Amino acid sequence: MTLVLELVRSPRRGAALVLERGRLLGAAMAVAVATAIAAASVGRFASAVSVQDVMFGPHRSALVGLLLSLLGRDLTIVVLHLLEQSWAALLIVSALGPMWIWLLGASAIHAAARIGGAGRPFYPMLVLIGVATAVTRSVSDAIGLAAGVHGAGPAVAQLAGLLGLGWLGLIALRGIQRHYQVGETRAFTILALALVLFYLVPLLLIAAAVVAIVVAAVVLKYVPGY
Repeated sequence: MTLVLELVRSPRRGAALVLERGRLLGAAMAVAVATAIAAASVGRFASAVSVQDVMFGPHRSALVGLLLSLLGRDLTIVVLHLLEQSWAALLIVSALGPMWIWLLGASAIHAAARIGGAGRPFYPMLVLIGVATAVTRSVSDAIGLAAGVHGAGPAVAQLAGLLGLGWLGLIALRGIQRHYQVGETRAFTILALALVLFYLVPLLLIAAAVVAIVVAAVVLKYVPGY
C-alpha cells in the first residue's frame, strides 16, 4: 500500500520505490484486482449498449460518425456486420485490458530499451508496469463504472481513461529513467519506440486487414442483408 501511495504522490519517487522494493506476486494481485474492475465496467457497458448503439446511437464517438459519413451505406453495413461478429471477442479483450497492458507494456519497454543499448534486468520493470497499470486502470475504470453509460457518463469515462493513460505513461517514463539509468530525452525515446513498434504498428496492420476485408466485400458484392 505504501508503494501505491508513493506512485500517487510522486511518479518519480514512487517508480523508484517500486523498482527497488516491489514484488511480482504483489503486482500480479494488483493487476487481478484492476482486471476485475475492468471486467465489471465492460459487463455494465455490454448490458446497456448494443453494437447498433455504438455505430448509430446518439452517444457514438466523433470518429465513428466521420467513418459513417465517409463509408456510405454498403460499406457501413459491412463494417457493422464485422463488428457484430467480433463483438464478444472485443468485450473479452477489453475486460482483460489491464493484463494486456501490463504484460505487453513491460515487454515492449524492455525490448525497446535493449534495442537502444540499455541492457538491464527485466524483472523490476515487469513489477513496476504491473503496479502502475493496476493503480491507473483501477482508478479510471472505477470512475467510468460510477459514471454509468448514459448521459455524460461515456464522456466522463473517456476522459478518465485518457488521464489514466497519461498518468501511466508518466510513471513508465520515470521508471525507464531510473531503471535503465538514462536521461529524460533517451527515456522518452525508449517509451516512444515501445509504443510505435509494439502498439502502433500492430494496430495499423489490424486496421489495414479490416480495410482489405471491407474492400473485398464490396468488390465481391457481399453485403449482408439488413
